[in-house]
Amino acid sequence: MGLIEKISNIKAGFHPVLIKDSWQVFKVNYSQYNEVDKIDSLIINDNNGLVLSLLSGRAVLISQKLDENESSLEAINMARGTSYVIPENVGYNLIMEKGCQLIGVESPNTHSEGGRTKPLTNREIETLKKM
Repeated sequence: MGLIEKISNIKAGFHPVLIKDSWQVFKVNYSQYNEVDKIDSLIINDNNGLVLSLLSGRAVLISQKLDENESSLEAINMARGTSYVIPENVGYNLIMEKGCQLIGVESPNTHSEGGRTKPLTNREIETLKKM
């Protein structure tokens, strides 16, 4: 092995790449749970924000302020070369197509502490399917 470590992971889901004291880099690969028909809740990082960037494929970033009603649900078509900053206490989730890959940075304990989720209402789920 040389000086540079190469990491390649094509398995579905979330994968930490580099973990430091105050941050971690992670990769997210398409998973069946990221299909629009499977999205039924938003992820909430209570005390930590995160940054996501699209590596390949197509993804839609869904977000919602927690103190607002259903009409505040937003969807952004992610673009390669753009970083998306998700503030703490904002609900989010990802709709991803097969082959999609993202990279992100967050606090190292975000996924191990579990965070919390906010279930989407039937109306919100129907709205997502139309976006």
